[in-house]
Amino acid sequence: WSDFFANMLTMDTSVANPVNRPMGTFASGEPPFGSTGIRPAPYDTSFAVNGYTYDDVNNTSGISEPHGIGFVWATMLWDMTWALIDQYGFDPNIYSGTGGNNIAMQLVIDGMKLQPCNPGFVDGRNALLAADMATTNGENQCLIWDAFAKRGLGLLAQQRDANNIWDSVESFDIPAD
Repeated sequence: WSDFFANMLTMDTSVANPVNRPMGTFASGEPPFGSTGIRPAPYDTSFAVNGYTYDDVNNTSGISEPHGIGFVWATMLWDMTWALIDQYGFDPNIYSGTGGNNIAMQLVIDGMKLQPCNPGFVDGRNALLAADMATTNGENQCLIWDAFAKRGLGLLAQQRDANNIWDSVESFDIPAD
């Protein structure tokens, strides 16, 4: 969650999507827009730059716990955010703006309130979809499904035990409707 909010509150609107956003470059001795920072890849909607998907949380040799797992989740949120920005534009007013970035932040905040204790990826995705239903009557359902399915958290994805990262099953499908 912290990577998502850090990225949202420091967005550079002069850069078009996809945006190569490393995290914590200062901690790794890199310049502000260094190569990767403290995460396995920068946040970017392009698979050429960031090819991580839901299946990567099963790979404990390649993804750390908990930060690497959170990185995969934040990657999905970054894709959703840029899809919303592409749809509604960017609004630099973080307090009362109406752009896609504002919608993404509100959906994430509302989704956090709706998810169960100790949520897994599927719980988080479902909470964001429920938040969209509650706030926009489902106006962004297709966009949200597309963003998550792109990274393997589609309709038939399974988290099984939310406390066990080794039993996740990815799926790239979306609901028929």
